[in-house]
Amino acid sequence: MAPTSFKAVFPPAPTKRSAARLSGYTALIKNSLTLSTLLVLGGLAQTVVSFILPPRYALLPVVFLLLRAAVLTALDTASATKYASKLGVIAGRTSAQLPRDSYDPLRSETASPFGSMPAEKGIVVFNLGARINHPLGLLAPGAKEFADQFAACNSDLLKRAKELGCLGGTTWHGAQTASNNTIMSVYYFRDLDGLNRFAHDPVHRQAWDWFTNVITKKWGYSHIGIFHEAFCAPAGAYETIYINMPPVLMAAGHASIKNEATGEDEWVPTMVEATGSVWRSQFSRMGKAVGREAKA
Repeated sequence: MAPTSFKAVFPPAPTKRSAARLSGYTALIKNSLTLSTLLVLGGLAQTVVSFILPPRYALLPVVFLLLRAAVLTALDTASATKYASKLGVIAGRTSAQLPRDSYDPLRSETASPFGSMPAEKGIVVFNLGARINHPLGLLAPGAKEFADQFAACNSDLLKRAKELGCLGGTTWHGAQTASNNTIMSVYYFRDLDGLNRFAHDPVHRQAWDWFTNVITKKWGYSHIGIFHEAFCAPAGAYETIYINMPPVLMAAGHASIKNEATGEDEWVPTMVEATGSVWRSQFSRMGKAVGREAKA
């Protein structure tokens, strides 16, 4: 009997699944505020309120916020399952796989967008990030302008995802320092050609030239650092597994494939269900022979 095709967690659709997210700069501001900074800001706000309202009412805003937080926490705790669902958590084991180039829902042998062999195709991982090495953090000279250039590159890449073979990306913040002043976007490409075309794209070249000519030469700033890493994993040389997780990293990607029945291109989320013996070990998740490997 032929192996069963992997079952997609989400069906193909004309558009990508939307996911609420903060912009990179907004998220960086949010994560850069330390506890001491938040306490100082809260104290200043309470001082201002004390000057505006009579003493008997000055604490009402604080009491309201505390009660609101307590009620919401109690409600979420009482229904942890609904809370996890609200966060987009997919219960159980899932994996991320590249779909076929096309599928035909009217033909049983190609009805699924996915095949039956894990890691059947190669994948390219691209890490692009920056760090602000300045006491003022996001208020440092050039930080806002640099963030705008970074955001423009990200927006252009995601808009041209189909053309460049980009599956998408997620943004992460480094915790090496108390200010959390490192931001990195992790992107996934179908092949190296797509990444190379993005590297020579006018928007990316403009951002790179701006960093070199304006940040470095004209302004002479050395407190803004940038970096990138690229990894090319051939078929059978990578594996993914997620347990009780929302779509994240490669599993948050979308691939453009053709629906042979309609002739239209559709977006297929890369997350698939990971139940069965093929998902039990690292080697088998790479599509290799089962039996010699240690359990993951």
